[in-house]
Amino acid sequence: MSLLLPIAVLPFVTPWLFAAGAAAVSIPIVIHLLNRRRFRIQAWAAMEFLLAAHRRNVRKLKLQRWLLLLLRCLALLLLAAGIAQFLPPGSVLGAILGNASRLTVVVWDNAYTTQYRPAGQKTIFVRARSLLTHWLDGTSVQGRVAIISGSKNPHGLLNEPAPDLATVSHLVASQKPTDAAVDLAAGLKRALNVLQKQKTRANRKRLWLITDDAQAAFAPLNSAGTAIQAGTPQRLKTLITEIRKTGATVRVFDVGDPHANNMAITDLTLARHFALINRPLRVRISVFNATAMPQARVNVRLFLDQVAAGSVTLPQINPGSEVTVDATLGTDITVAGMHTITARLPADGLIIDNTRRLVVHAHRRMRVLLVDGATGDPMANRLASTAWLSTALAPLAHGNTFAPHVISAIELSSQSLRHYAAVIFSDAPAPGSRSVQRLRSFVHAGGLLLIFPGPAVTGRTWSAALKTGRTGLLPAVMGRVIEPAKALHFNFSGTGNVITEPFLAARQSGIHTGVSSVATTHYLALRVIHPNLCQTLLSFGNAQPALVSRRVGRGEVMVAAFTCDTRWTDFPAQPSFLPFVFQMMYFGIPDRNARWNLQVAGRFTLAAASTEAWRGPNGKSLDLRDQRMGSRMVISSPRLWYAGLYRNATRSHLVAVNVDPTDADIRHLPAARIAALLGLPVADVVSAPQHLFRAPVNQASIGGNAGQRLLLLALLVLLAETLLARAFSRYDRSGSRTKKGESKT
Repeated sequence: MSLLLPIAVLPFVTPWLFAAGAAAVSIPIVIHLLNRRRFRIQAWAAMEFLLAAHRRNVRKLKLQRWLLLLLRCLALLLLAAGIAQFLPPGSVLGAILGNASRLTVVVWDNAYTTQYRPAGQKTIFVRARSLLTHWLDGTSVQGRVAIISGSKNPHGLLNEPAPDLATVSHLVASQKPTDAAVDLAAGLKRALNVLQKQKTRANRKRLWLITDDAQAAFAPLNSAGTAIQAGTPQRLKTLITEIRKTGATVRVFDVGDPHANNMAITDLTLARHFALINRPLRVRISVFNATAMPQARVNVRLFLDQVAAGSVTLPQINPGSEVTVDATLGTDITVAGMHTITARLPADGLIIDNTRRLVVHAHRRMRVLLVDGATGDPMANRLASTAWLSTALAPLAHGNTFAPHVISAIELSSQSLRHYAAVIFSDAPAPGSRSVQRLRSFVHAGGLLLIFPGPAVTGRTWSAALKTGRTGLLPAVMGRVIEPAKALHFNFSGTGNVITEPFLAARQSGIHTGVSSVATTHYLALRVIHPNLCQTLLSFGNAQPALVSRRVGRGEVMVAAFTCDTRWTDFPAQPSFLPFVFQMMYFGIPDRNARWNLQVAGRFTLAAASTEAWRGPNGKSLDLRDQRMGSRMVISSPRLWYAGLYRNATRSHLVAVNVDPTDADIRHLPAARIAALLGLPVADVVSAPQHLFRAPVNQASIGGNAGQRLLLLALLVLLAETLLARAFSRYDRSGSRTKKGESKT
């Protein structure tokens, strides 16, 4: 392979074709050598007289043969160079043969923001496409062109230079806008790679960036007006600098609308991470204002399974700001399974981000598995360690949110965890290795693991079984049981989170919840090793952690330092215990719907048994592939490049794909700002171009094609070889006739 590498740096578009053609030069040489050995020389007396006459012309004959051989080899070399598209390395040679070494690399911003349509005009994407096709069809420059995507979808364009501009024009004319997010840095990186690889094959290089100059593409901001990705402008500037170091000229063509404005729904989630049938469904909606004016009374319509389900009105959104509001759907889900919630804004110039979809899997109740380590004894008037917790989770006779199921620690090894949202241990011994592996898979798949201690819990064995750190499950090392000199109380100061905020708000409003008066006589020592991976949700008055959590995979693991019964604390007897348990479950149960709600370029996985055909919003079927994930086989989808709803044949599974919300800010940046961000002169940023740069027509000397001229030259060499061969053969025949006549006389 190392012997073939020098061929790749030859000054040809396809150096391998030239290498094959150069090897063909050996054919006339071999024929020449074989012809010399065709006859056997046999000396005889009469021949000596003829040889004497022949020696007088041998030099002339050799010169003729070598000249014909040279012309034949040259013709083959010229044919190979023409077919392989020779690139003249110098300006003089390029002027003689035609400058085929011009290289134009176009980075085309074809992200979904270019679907913006100003009032009464064509979309920005159509404008850019028309500019490109007009340039490709009308240009007199026959150089090579590469068209590279400026979005996260790199497919469908030309990442390698092509000399056939008619084919390139046809490809550009057939392009449709992508729903992918903008990624100019990735496009410029690919362009830099092309220019570096073509450094010795092109003596004139240029980069054209065709973009809408949207704020999100160059310097994305959040709702507070600060940069979302602080490194984006610097990265773009660095790439432009590297591109210019290759000798390429850079020009930016701004095809955007200076008055571009947009209203977008940037987020749609459940207020709680799960949906229940026949229960009010509350959603959280975020709307971004990418206009120059405040927007008042912004109405968002809501739909459940494509049926109107109410609306919500946002009083005002300031320019460049995002507002989040909770709303309750006017229609309840009545059937368990997968459903679609849609939020929609009134139509504007950019329609695609006015709609956002959310797929939810509705349940009758959330099933919770309680592992009891201290069973009750009714005869001794002793409750089980999970009795208080089970009552708090299901306080009503009917219509409870949670459905607790209690098992003993011994039953855990044979209990399936598949249909449970949470597994809660109470005063139970550390599980065995097989159960630990099942718990690990359960949490990684999106389950909640909650551990309450008790007198039977040995922290050291739990820490050894579940482990801490990046590869473990526990958020803290579980130590020994501590008995303080006096009862401890919870410290809520500085612990604002989803669990404690309602109680803090109630206390500030003068409502007594009983949390502040909870007395704890024993607690389990918890030592947080990685604060950046874990969160302390609640503390005691001595600053010791009372409740810690960490995200593991798609799930959550929480460890409490107090019991969920009254042996170490009187918390279960307080009125705040029930709402505290509910808030803890709302916080800890992860959003299992996240796997069915993706952004463009995402992909989903299914169990290997799911073999139904899937179709996208454009009606095309998806090509699902088998893939191993850990110890099991799954079916994986390709990257989903279109926003909309994907579904299987029976519609039992749905996937919602939405556009990237960070691209919602399409406010136009002026040319001076773009030039400063990229480190270019302002003159190199062309605003509202009517056409792309075109070489003057009178420059005919650089308007040809080296490949075509080399092919023509090869034909001329072959013609010269044919004429010379005929002339030399006539000379030989006339000479031989003269000699024969002389011998007769």
